[in-house]
Amino acid sequence: MIATEADPTPLVLSLARTLRASVRVPELRDLVAQTNGSVSLKSVTDAQSATLTFDGSGVLVSHGLAFGAEPVDLAFDPEYTVGETADPVARAAAKLLSPPLPDWRVAGAHFWEVSQGTPGFPGRLVLVCLEEEAELVFGEGDDVYEVHGYGPALAAVLSGQIDHFLYAVGFGVVSVVGSGAHLSAMCGAHWKVRFGG
Repeated sequence: MIATEADPTPLVLSLARTLRASVRVPELRDLVAQTNGSVSLKSVTDAQSATLTFDGSGVLVSHGLAFGAEPVDLAFDPEYTVGETADPVARAAAKLLSPPLPDWRVAGAHFWEVSQGTPGFPGRLVLVCLEEEAELVFGEGDDVYEVHGYGPALAAVLSGQIDHFLYAVGFGVVSVVGSGAHLSAMCGAHWKVRFGG
């Protein structure tokens, strides 16, 4: 249901990943089927822009602004927030770009599936959910990296909804136990999830 142009920009890839998360939710999938038209989104922080084109069966995400379109503001806080508008297509886009967070376990399993075996990635990944006092372990061996945080924070980071893994660590969204080399690999793995879905 979600397609991108042939040579997508990072913003296009990230928007597409967010829309794919939305269409896993039945009512949001129905919203895609009920929407026709285009909306152009322009970042409020930099020169990035993208256009979402709905055709009643899916969405095409492309870079830039549609010809003659009045762009709608796109903020990153930490994920996508569409500015106030009366345009029904833009309002649909606003809902679709704010999908519910997955369960932190589901996000962790997907993060591991996408990243395991990547050069430099730890052989064992341990996720610790603070409020549940629960631990989830992927892989095995002594090559270990731990990520600790509350469930929603873990879900946001591991599903790519936070802009950068390093920011999440630096601002205390999550805490980590592991080497600097693994931190670099985790940053790369996060980008892979954020832009690859």
